[in-house]
Amino acid sequence: MVEIEVCVGSSCFLRGSEEVVKAFQQLIEDKCPGKAVLKGSFCMGQCTAGVTIKIQGRQFSCVTPEDVPALFEEHILPYIGG
Repeated sequence: MVEIEVCVGSSCFLRGSEEVVKAFQQLIEDKCPGKAVLKGSFCMGQCTAGVTIKIQGRQFSCVTPEDVPALFEEHILPYIGG
């Protein structure tokens, strides 16, 4: 199971974490239902770097909804054999 964490702390929330969550939810439903878990997380310590996420413990900052498909293809599908 691939673990994806999206910061939903106040700074990331104001920078669009809700839309990032929705983008991940849609891709998980479409491409790998039951093989990835999406979690919210409070402050990852990168408040000035936009929305911060972790995929399998690897941190990415300045994530926008437009970045999600590429992150999904590169860092999630390989874990699930997609």
